[in-house]
Amino acid sequence: MNAKKTTPVRPRAVLYLRQSIAREDSISLELQEDAGRRYCEQSGYQVVAVEADPGISGRTWNRPAVQRVMGMIENGDAEVIVLWKWSRLSRARLDWAVAIDKVESAGGRIESATESVDVSTSTGRFARGMLAEFAAFESERIGDTWREAHRRRVESGRPASGRKRFGYNYNRSTGFTPHPIEGPIVQESYRRYLLGDSFQTIAAWLNSTDVRPSPGYGPTKSGLWSDRAIKRVLDNPFASGKFTHKGELYQGIHEPLITEEQWEEYLVRRKARYVHRRGEKTQYLLTGYICCGQCGYGMYAGLFGHDRTLKYRCSGAANFRIHPGGYVTEKVIMAALRSWLGELVEELNAQAASATVKMPVLPDRTAALNRQLIKNSARLDNLTTRFIDELIPADVYQRMRDELLSEKSRLENDLMEARVISRKPAVELAPDLMDHWDQMPLTVRREILSRVVGKIVVTSKRPQSEVRIVAKWEDKPKSEPSSN
Repeated sequence: MNAKKTTPVRPRAVLYLRQSIAREDSISLELQEDAGRRYCEQSGYQVVAVEADPGISGRTWNRPAVQRVMGMIENGDAEVIVLWKWSRLSRARLDWAVAIDKVESAGGRIESATESVDVSTSTGRFARGMLAEFAAFESERIGDTWREAHRRRVESGRPASGRKRFGYNYNRSTGFTPHPIEGPIVQESYRRYLLGDSFQTIAAWLNSTDVRPSPGYGPTKSGLWSDRAIKRVLDNPFASGKFTHKGELYQGIHEPLITEEQWEEYLVRRKARYVHRRGEKTQYLLTGYICCGQCGYGMYAGLFGHDRTLKYRCSGAANFRIHPGGYVTEKVIMAALRSWLGELVEELNAQAASATVKMPVLPDRTAALNRQLIKNSARLDNLTTRFIDELIPADVYQRMRDELLSEKSRLENDLMEARVISRKPAVELAPDLMDHWDQMPLTVRREILSRVVGKIVVTSKRPQSEVRIVAKWEDKPKSEPSSN
């Protein structure tokens, strides 16, 4: 009686492909798959799956396809992993060793279609180890080359990469040059922000044009501009001729779209609006100016009461319950502001015979702040010397150093704000300003207030709240020490 013949089971193989991010080592996935399939056909393997990680570095093990391939071996869905070269699996020594251990512990094996070695012998395993070590060496060499190339680019005033920057075109030979359409858009966006427009208002304006945000700037699902996308564009110093690399700011060689003065003014206003960040979402003229006369906290606007009247409420009273609080209508505050502006125009108009009058010039604080910065640096140097000489303990040094660095950061911000103020010419107020106040665009009125009003102090009382307007030249900067 003849025994029934059985068909030999062909080992199941999964092809793993990875396209390198390094140009000199980048082989197409199609070529890798073709070589893998020919190897499996010659070896008698059945290809059950093809997995690929395109454009992902071999120095990371956090790759979706390689994790799926390892799972197939551990779950018994395949017996062999076929690579184009050993370096495709990993270029990291530890990841490579862990992968070999996991696959062989599961009863599987890893083979290369173009670097065939017999891993059943000690010589073959040694050869495989040498090939893996060479892959790690090549990875480190490529990394060193890229780091050196990036360092040289940055030192020469060029960003480490040529990725898209909104407002610019990029060419490998000419570098970054202003985009004929996007460049003016960036300039106009800065201009509108400095005139008082919010990010939402600028986004609405941009969405009325045909210009759309570039990939990577956080566009909405519809592809339209959002306030987040505008922030990412304007917060980037690239338009001012600078760029960041590893957290450090460098001067670039590309043509700036805005001046250094505009960039500094943007930073100053951005910080001020961040403190009063509700102002980014409002069209209320006085948001960010009003503070409570009882506790000093800012007051926020809202439509309160049964008649939904625009009123201001103290955030300290509402959120922290510092005092009973109360509401003040915008009508009361605006009446006081109109009266104050009118008196200011009349007072200055009486002192000058010209058609326009100028505000008092704010004192230039740049010299005083520079002196404070020099003293701060000297204290920091002295503190470091004393620590090196073991005259103060480490915990005391760290605490005092952190305080001095915090003071330095504050002084640098104040110095930037002082430079912005000192560059501003005195604002001119027409004698008939109040006659046309209501007809002026909101941005114009905001600009006038930003030049003459330091803050509006409001104390909620019955039957009439107290409103005190503090002029810009009367509002003492926080960084200046008070005199007794």
